[in-house]
Amino acid sequence: MAPQKISPRVTVETEHFGSNNSIIDCDGQLVLVDSPHCLSDARRWRAFAESMGEIAFIVNSDHHPDHTIGNYVMPGWVIGHAITRERLLTEPPSRQYLIDLMQRLDPESVAEFESEYQVRVPDICVHDHLELNVNDVLVDLRFQRGHTRNNLLTYLPEDRVLFTGDIVCEAGLPSFQDSRIRDWFDALDVVEQYDFDYLVPGHGVVTDRAGVQRYRELGRAVVAEVSELLGRGATSDEVIARVRFEDNIHVATETCVGYSEEVIESFQTRSIERIVEDLHTEPELANR
Repeated sequence: MAPQKISPRVTVETEHFGSNNSIIDCDGQLVLVDSPHCLSDARRWRAFAESMGEIAFIVNSDHHPDHTIGNYVMPGWVIGHAITRERLLTEPPSRQYLIDLMQRLDPESVAEFESEYQVRVPDICVHDHLELNVNDVLVDLRFQRGHTRNNLLTYLPEDRVLFTGDIVCEAGLPSFQDSRIRDWFDALDVVEQYDFDYLVPGHGVVTDRAGVQRYRELGRAVVAEVSELLGRGATSDEVIARVRFEDNIHVATETCVGYSEEVIESFQTRSIERIVEDLHTEPELANR
């Protein structure tokens, strides 16, 4: 771990494989933003957090495994959008999928996934907006469709820190498979309306307003490439087979072998399928 204190109340870990993980210190009562992807990292993160205070809440920015698996080992109340709870209850990753994934990412945890591991769903559901006041520190949670249809933005106005989950990823583009392209761009517009100095993205280093624009341009480039090919008469299947974007999120790092090539390719395929589908419905999205 390499936790960084970026403001008086906020500590961020950006080197876990999976989502970034953050601690908001409300004078000894802690609000965590997203749980580690791997249980071994989650246990170390819990121990580190508990050296700072009591874990009161864990906010899940969406339902994906890299934001929620670590809930299993955390104390406190889990908060997520109502659809996050619904999706974790009705369409969780299969046990076999998680076993196969953790054989690559976190072999020491495989035995738990083969036996007692259970998805831990949000205890508290946000439908639109929730203000948490923890020891008189305001933590503002707001629903915003973007990377998924159930994202939460977390904002700490006192320190001017915004936690976006995968609505913004400094490391590069995530999968689009759970996105609608209109929502993806609309969410970036909303992010830019916040008054922040520090933006903690879903993946990658802590960034700022310039990081939002860089991320927007990455999305525009992929959408434009798909639009251009469709405009030149390529079939949907041809576009889906041809267009790819750089994946810096699921690939191997110095400490982890990453997702399999087959899984990464499935993310790419489903992402381009979604962009093609949305452009057929709303061609003007190519101009966002």
